[in-house]
Amino acid sequence: MAAYPQLSILTSIYRGEEYLADFLAQVAAQTLFAQAELVAVLNEGRPAERELLKEFGQQHPGQLQVLEVERVEALGASWNRAWRAARGEYLAIWNIDDCRAPDSLARQVAALEAHPDWALCYGDYVAVPAYGAEEGRRRHTPAFSRGYFARGLPQGGAFWMLRRDASDQVGYFDEQFRVGPDFDYSVRMALAGLRMGRVDGLLGYFTDAAQGLSTRDGADQSAVDRTAIQLRYKILDKVEHRYLDATGQYRMDEVLQFGEWLPLKQLLPNFKIGRAREVWLSTLGWLRSLLRGLLRALGLLGPLHRLLERGLKREL
Repeated sequence: MAAYPQLSILTSIYRGEEYLADFLAQVAAQTLFAQAELVAVLNEGRPAERELLKEFGQQHPGQLQVLEVERVEALGASWNRAWRAARGEYLAIWNIDDCRAPDSLARQVAALEAHPDWALCYGDYVAVPAYGAEEGRRRHTPAFSRGYFARGLPQGGAFWMLRRDASDQVGYFDEQFRVGPDFDYSVRMALAGLRMGRVDGLLGYFTDAAQGLSTRDGADQSAVDRTAIQLRYKILDKVEHRYLDATGQYRMDEVLQFGEWLPLKQLLPNFKIGRAREVWLSTLGWLRSLLRGLLRALGLLGPLHRLLERGLKREL
């Protein structure tokens, strides 16, 4: 490997003994691994985790950084910690309870090399009910559209690759969000005018079993994070009002990174929305929330989401 890797793989580990050995084997099996390093943030590390990481480092000298955190921290905080320590030009997010196609990192690096105007690339993945499974719901990611992505399209942060210098333009992940820092960051990038691109083919398998650091807090925490982000960026017509009370814990006008508060306006100086439009979108949001509640009660919301995703690449 060269003195400095081309790619840094960022991961956060918390009680990950069940997945860690297989994850490390998958990392080493990536076709681009010779040009990569793994930056692992170990939250409340356990002896078995430390031993597995030690063995990996001995097998692949110069390709592992381990950053230990005494108390478990938010996912965005761990990603920021790894980001700052990373040496590669490109950064790949990879959670230890997800599986990647062996050539996925190589395809994403090639895409960023071929498109110097892309700050981030993403692609399709399959949400599976258990680790190691390959049968599940395929998430079809659409081509990039600034207007659509600025409204919060979820395009799979677990399989992102982005340029390290994106932080020079829009900062780092907001550490307030326990499970949704990638969602917030994607909207911020789109609003700032940064381009993103889609990579063809399947990137991997997302384990949606509520066991990983990003999913352990469950659907409610994810929904609260999402609602706060929608309020922050005035995506008011998509707000589910049953989560509004829980969003009081967030600072909407500030971003928390490395334990310090940064004004959102400093990162997005041109972002603003008129009062009249806010009122109109908020009213539409109440109607939409009422419709969603009715469809959920009738058991029709899930099937409708799947139909829209498959046919129109849109969500309700």
